[in-house]
Amino acid sequence: MKRKLTGLIGSLLILAMLLTACSGQAGSTTADGQSSGENTGYEGTELVIGVESGSTNIAFYQEHIDEFTEETGITVEWVEIPHDNMHERFVQEAISQSGAIDIYDTDQPWISEFASKGYLEPLGDKLSEEDKSDFYESALDASSYKGEIYSIPFFVHTPVVFYRTDLFEEAGITEFPKTWEEYADAAKKLTQGDVYGTIIEAKQAGEPVTHLVDWIYQNGGSIIDADGNIMINSEENAEVFEFLLKMMYEDQSVMPGSVGYDNADVDNMFMQGQVAMVKAWPYLYAMAKDPEQSTIYDNFSVAIQPAGKEQSTAAWTWGFGISSSSEKKDAAWEFIKWATSSETLAQLGITNINPVPRISSLEVVQNDETLTDLDKECIQTMSDALNYASNATENPNFPTVQNELSYTLSNIMSQQTGVEEGLKQAEQAIKEAIE
Repeated sequence: MKRKLTGLIGSLLILAMLLTACSGQAGSTTADGQSSGENTGYEGTELVIGVESGSTNIAFYQEHIDEFTEETGITVEWVEIPHDNMHERFVQEAISQSGAIDIYDTDQPWISEFASKGYLEPLGDKLSEEDKSDFYESALDASSYKGEIYSIPFFVHTPVVFYRTDLFEEAGITEFPKTWEEYADAAKKLTQGDVYGTIIEAKQAGEPVTHLVDWIYQNGGSIIDADGNIMINSEENAEVFEFLLKMMYEDQSVMPGSVGYDNADVDNMFMQGQVAMVKAWPYLYAMAKDPEQSTIYDNFSVAIQPAGKEQSTAAWTWGFGISSSSEKKDAAWEFIKWATSSETLAQLGITNINPVPRISSLEVVQNDETLTDLDKECIQTMSDALNYASNATENPNFPTVQNELSYTLSNIMSQQTGVEEGLKQAEQAIKEAIE
């Protein structure tokens, strides 16, 4: 028995040596201990990733993709698509099940729709509990459908308010408004000459609806309840429009032409010094502090949106999701692990001066010596806003709702229809579209 056991152990040792030798021939590691890609099993693999063209976040990944390729041996082909065409292109690809795109650059409003139709792979079980606890809860919640995670966020944000510090000082406003009433009062005081207090986006487009969602949440209203019931025509939502209409037409503190504006127009008006307060996405910060783009680069700051009946907002994410028809799902996950790691996200936040979806990444950003105190203060404010954020797109029908609300917002704010009639028509149209 002893001789047999000894022989078995010897055979296992020889086998282990042979496997080690083979492994050593297959690849090596870099100086920092990362694999050079020769022994990962993915050599020669190419991933196709469909992304938003012109995105600064995607530009970051494109600039750093060689690092990922060196680590894994996986190369990437980027398919850049204008945002307005992304949803249609991705739906067509998903329906065809061709597997031509391995990873989708997922805008949050599509996640529930895609997940409900089986277009995306569930990813929750691929994240460790440590990873899950490191992401902001609102970030993962906004990337989920029915409790399952379908996209790993590389960017999470909610609109914040950009405001002119010099104009606040001139108007004697010492603290940023905490409530709707204070916000409306400040907007009136700040409206002087050619400068208006604020802007209310009301262009017939999807983007302005995301800001409308925040107003609705802050007033205790909703769009679709937990059971999927359409809740557009409500007293709370009517109060939202009445408040906005008062600022625009009675107070006259809203910049004329707002009914035709979306976020790009708002960004430009703020940077050109024509408005004192705007609700905008965090990415405006990097543009507003650039003297080549902005006339107010050293006279602004950022604040959390004021509260109505509630302190609330909607969380919105961009992330990476794996196509269910991809034949390279394991390699796709390798990319997502790298792209959403704490280290990579920290560098993304530092480069673009953006909020980041991981708590550990935010700590690195706040300790970075290349950022100014104002940079860090504003990033912290953008991140703190996520504590009041929740998922607005849990229902797969949200894209339909968003499209219909774009008509409602435009028609009511331009006074083409009354509040009561506009909300009634919207609710009826949405029910007919999804039932």
